[in-house]
Amino acid sequence: MNSALVDFVVQTLAGIVGVFVGVWLALVSDRKRQSREESLRELERAQQSDRARHTVLGSVVKNTAEARRLRARLGRRKPCELIHADLELAVWDAVQAQFMQACHSVDERVCFAQFFDGVRGLQRYFEFHRELQLSIAVAVDAHDPELAAVQLGADQRLRELADDLRLSGTLLITDYGEPVHRKLLGLKPAAPAA
Repeated sequence: MNSALVDFVVQTLAGIVGVFVGVWLALVSDRKRQSREESLRELERAQQSDRARHTVLGSVVKNTAEARRLRARLGRRKPCELIHADLELAVWDAVQAQFMQACHSVDERVCFAQFFDGVRGLQRYFEFHRELQLSIAVAVDAHDPELAAVQLGADQRLRELADDLRLSGTLLITDYGEPVHRKLLGLKPAAPAA
């Protein structure tokens, strides 16, 4: 065989093999790069989720403590004494979209959304309760037994809503909270996993 032809065939085959090996190496390299980028994106999503959860849990602690305070205050107030509530929804409103996007657990998203719906419900009922108190205070006969019964019923309902929110918040902190959140609510630290 002609040595020029052999050289041509060898160089052509070497070139073809080189192209295939080069393409294969490029694909492997690209796959590794994509895998690293996906890992970094997943890490960033996890960090965002943790930051959003931590922020929201701070609000859960505050609202749970306020529900506890409100419930206790209802039991000790005088009939004509007005009380106030300091519930807050601003944090949830500000971080809700980010939290819902970053949180992968549907159950967790539902639990937090239900809790903050409960905060809204308690706040609305508290405002109604306060208006009722003011209406009864300016009534012609403030010592009317029917008005007293209405006030007692409204107090009981407000106490129940506050207690529901307190229990819901305590469960959220127990399930998703960090040690600092448990400590702020006066809960025992979580038992170490065996």
